[in-house]
Amino acid sequence: MKLCTTCNTLYGQDFIFCPRDETPLVAAPKETLALYDPMHGLLLEGRYRLATAIGSGTLGDVYAAMFESMEKPVAVKILRGEYARRAEWAERFLQLARRQATVEHRHLAAVTDFGHTPDGRPFFVMDWHSGGHLGELVRAAGPLPAPAAVIFTRQIAAALDAAHQAGLLHMNLKPSNVRLPIDEHGVREAVVTDLGLFTPSGTGVSGIGRDLLLYGNPQFMAPEQVRGQSPTPATDVYQLGLLSYTMLAGAPPFTGNSFHDLLSAQVREEPPPLPAAARCPAALERVVRAMLDKDPARRPASMKEVDLLLRRSMNHRRRWFLRAAAAVGAIVLLFAAWHLAGALAGQRRPGGREPGAADQDPGRPTVATRPLPPPPDPPPPGSVRIYIDSVPPGARVSIGGQSHLVPAWFELPRGTAPVQGEATHPDRPSLGFTLIPRQTGQVFLHLDQRPGLAPARTYVPRIAEPELLDPFH
Repeated sequence: MKLCTTCNTLYGQDFIFCPRDETPLVAAPKETLALYDPMHGLLLEGRYRLATAIGSGTLGDVYAAMFESMEKPVAVKILRGEYARRAEWAERFLQLARRQATVEHRHLAAVTDFGHTPDGRPFFVMDWHSGGHLGELVRAAGPLPAPAAVIFTRQIAAALDAAHQAGLLHMNLKPSNVRLPIDEHGVREAVVTDLGLFTPSGTGVSGIGRDLLLYGNPQFMAPEQVRGQSPTPATDVYQLGLLSYTMLAGAPPFTGNSFHDLLSAQVREEPPPLPAAARCPAALERVVRAMLDKDPARRPASMKEVDLLLRRSMNHRRRWFLRAAAAVGAIVLLFAAWHLAGALAGQRRPGGREPGAADQDPGRPTVATRPLPPPPDPPPPGSVRIYIDSVPPGARVSIGGQSHLVPAWFELPRGTAPVQGEATHPDRPSLGFTLIPRQTGQVFLHLDQRPGLAPARTYVPRIAEPELLDPFH
């Protein structure tokens, strides 16, 4: 946590300056945390016992808490007193919580309850995700490998797409709002928290008396928020670009010696090139810079487009391989056509005869082909059958609730929605993959590592992975 020595307000580690009075923040000593945290140990509505403050911003504080009757850890966000005293602001805060509770996604922290503190301030409760947050990981481990940064960015984009489909914007995306729990495979995944920046004006700026108050962290704000314009989904695209750049470079693209220098940089300056040490593919850097365009209209149009561009940026070597394979295939077809034309011309020569077995070259090897085995039965209406094999052979593939040693047929519901699968092999690392079951076909899963392609799950070297803050473990 950081402390403003002018107004004695605590902020999260993402902040550099106090948004209220522009004072540079300092690290808050433990005795200061205890002095300015009278909420520690408070029981809310007989259910939620507050533990440690894990985040703080302009509008509210987030606490790790325990749902006592179920002995379940949760996170609680409480609106600050100066905003809670205005009834219309407090009601809007709870309306946002109710709307967030309607959005469900694997990479989005769910809102499960809401209520009021003993002094009348509204709060809402979110699922707790242990494992620390993205800011802690970057500060401790430095720049992340490009494939890991891409996977985290795609997971965040998927969560934000679900929010956008429900008519919600985040508007406050920053490293401390991305938790990094460990999934069932022992690998970290990104979970977005604190969806929807509550602002009394509906934009990033409001007037209180004669003062102009900026909501959010200026280091992770979009230019239109700094200007006081209404946010759009493109605002979240820009903030996600800031996060992606921070993961790849180990630091945000914009900084300044003062509060106003930082705001000016967000509006006017272009992000510096990523350092060579990041080893970021050129295609990926172009995607990040497109997300950071100052003009919202020139950014990727949606989170789905962001996801598509990120996938393509990490598959550039595969595209060159496919182009080369297509060129070789065209040459082979031309050669075959030329050879066939010559054979037909030989048959039409005077005295020509039909070739027979005696004309075959006994020294030429024959090529055996293995045709695609037919499915056991025609697929039922609305389904497709996909024949899956692996290289090397002998993998077990699990997809759509089915698990078989391959080669084998899998029956899946026909559609355009991606279906997640996993292949395990005794001699290879497991491989996650995605299929779109549009039509019957054949799929080969190559289980060997291929340079330049994004892995199915993020990877951070264990020797560089820190012990992240977790109040409950």
